[in-house]
Amino acid sequence: MISRRAFSAGLLACLGGCATHHESGPSSDLPDIGAGYRPDPKSDEAGLWLKLDKVEQNQRRSPGRIRDKPINDLVQDMVCRLAGAYCPDLRPYVIRVPAFNATCAPNGMISIWSGLLLRCHSESQLAAVLGHEIGHYLKRHSLQRLRNSRELDDFAAFFQFQLQGPAAGLIRGLSQDITQASKSMFSRDHEREADALGLALMADAGYAPAACADIWRHIKAEDAAGGESERFDFFLSTHPATTERIDNLDELARRRPPAARPAPDRLNAALGPLRRSFMADEINQGHFKRTDNLLTRLIGDGIDPGGALFYRGELYRRRNRDGDEAIALGNYHDACETADPPAEAFRGVGTIRWRRGETELAREYFRRYLRVAPNADDGDMIRKYLSGA
Repeated sequence: MISRRAFSAGLLACLGGCATHHESGPSSDLPDIGAGYRPDPKSDEAGLWLKLDKVEQNQRRSPGRIRDKPINDLVQDMVCRLAGAYCPDLRPYVIRVPAFNATCAPNGMISIWSGLLLRCHSESQLAAVLGHEIGHYLKRHSLQRLRNSRELDDFAAFFQFQLQGPAAGLIRGLSQDITQASKSMFSRDHEREADALGLALMADAGYAPAACADIWRHIKAEDAAGGESERFDFFLSTHPATTERIDNLDELARRRPPAARPAPDRLNAALGPLRRSFMADEINQGHFKRTDNLLTRLIGDGIDPGGALFYRGELYRRRNRDGDEAIALGNYHDACETADPPAEAFRGVGTIRWRRGETELAREYFRRYLRVAPNADDGDMIRKYLSGA
């Protein structure tokens, strides 16, 4: 098992792109990377790429990698739209980790976490994050960090760990480690540079530049909802969603004229059934306030309201404080009346109604459950409820 120190150092000191925000340190003195670039075989950079290429081989084969064709086709197309001539040099991978992050390593390996996809309400918002990471890659910020950090082993160890699937157990409780590791972060100049370049890339590709600030507003609101006990410590220590940053992105967006040919918005269709599995991962994290904020926002914005209502019901049912059962029941009921209700929402209503002694109403929802999911694993048990056995 990878140690917490290795995880923290790998996450903060070594990830390509997603880091920054201390005033010390100039922007990278390295020249921008060229399309088709390969390092001199005798350089330290070539040694780094060799290590990263091995990490990428493991990422490609990882059980934590999401191989769903629609979402992989979408992110590949988005990377090509954003990167242009650099498209052949960048290889995106979608990884099932319920946390908000994306990374781009110096060799062009991009990791996109499922928690990021869940929190993006549009293709433009995802393009904002990918454009930012590609900006770091083009400016070679991550190479400079890796040269400075002397944490290459921890970097590889971190990637080996996160490829195994959801990293919830180790992501929790890392505040002190994060504080220590974040001392090696880059200057704000890198972030401003990547923000500006990423916004330009996504706007030139036809995406809505206002989405850059919007995604940070979402994360800032979610973090605030969590309070001190549920901070995004592992992320916001390197990506503070400050008012200044949001204001800067808003100003950059205002300077951009409307796109002559707006890009399509295919994200919601591509995520499809994956979104509900991502919601399930989120409620397993144990961050009640943050998850409630996330699911409530999805419901309000009409992003799979059936799934979000059901999982919000699950969130309250699991917490099980006074009044939580009634809130869970209300969410289950609302989920049942959406255009695409999860079968489990009917079962949830039936179970609570049965426990309350409302057997006829419970049977009605159990019947609806079996109509939607006739081959459910618990179907025989539900049929016993219906038969009165």
